[in-house]
Amino acid sequence: MTGKSSSDSPGADLPTQTYAEVRVGRTLPAKIGHYVIGRVIASGGMGVVYEATQDKPRRIVALKVMKRGVASRTALRRFEFESQILARLRHPGIAQIFEAGLHYDGAEPVPFFAMEYIPNALSITQYAHDKKLDVPAKLRLFVQVCDAVNHGHLKGIIHRDLKPGNILIDSNGTAKVIDFGVARGTDADLTVATAQTSAGEWVGTLQYMSPEQFQADASDIDTRSDIYALGVVLFELLAERMPYNLKDTPRYELPRLIREVPATPLGTLDKTLRGDVETIVEKTLEKDRNRRYPSALALAEDIGRYLNHDPILARPPSVTY
Repeated sequence: MTGKSSSDSPGADLPTQTYAEVRVGRTLPAKIGHYVIGRVIASGGMGVVYEATQDKPRRIVALKVMKRGVASRTALRRFEFESQILARLRHPGIAQIFEAGLHYDGAEPVPFFAMEYIPNALSITQYAHDKKLDVPAKLRLFVQVCDAVNHGHLKGIIHRDLKPGNILIDSNGTAKVIDFGVARGTDADLTVATAQTSAGEWVGTLQYMSPEQFQADASDIDTRSDIYALGVVLFELLAERMPYNLKDTPRYELPRLIREVPATPLGTLDKTLRGDVETIVEKTLEKDRNRRYPSALALAEDIGRYLNHDPILARPPSVTY
């Protein structure tokens, strides 16, 4: 993967049809760079993901394109820098990024990522529901995710937008983390998921963001924010609901709720989840990041201990705490 594609300069590989926001009744672009557009896979507030065909080598890819008008100069610089970092990711549990480049829609540069296409993929929660997975099977699947996230962390990349929609399971039951780090350079997938403050930037999907991600200093975020998000995903995977009662909660109340309100104990929703599984999830969802698992590897290892009927390292919070 290169930081820039051959379409990085005006006039090079211009599409036969300009990029347009996808709406009912409007046509798709025929081509972006050297990718022939097939269909829309997903569309959010700031980006669109297409199924597309690459010319050389000929293959199907998932092409994520930022929408017009949302790419600030700062975002473009960050995008170019992070595309170099993303090239280091080589893990079977992370959807490979083939190329990151700029597509020129007129004079305006629009960032895109060409990623590994995962046919017949389902989100981890949908897959577990459809396959009627039991708790051990869900945990074994989740360990795959932890391994992939840990690889990214070792390469110095914080995902910052881990959620079921970014954790896909292919037809072989293999987990694939997508958009690993892309959220940092381009967007979160829904307009409701992002907000801008005068002191810093919220990046991610609110329901999965850690308490510290709502603080003013965005530079203070570390890999433990991803551990928290993994905890939310694990809770949802096991309980088939979120750890907080978000129904009818105003959007502006979500940050306070996540910072201050304790998560619902798993055991109150399902008695079979009391004990070690509940304790593992509680540790990932600690408000104080110093009390969470220090790494995705440590989380995976504790899940492994549970699956092997060995004592886990996590302990329930003390009454004093």
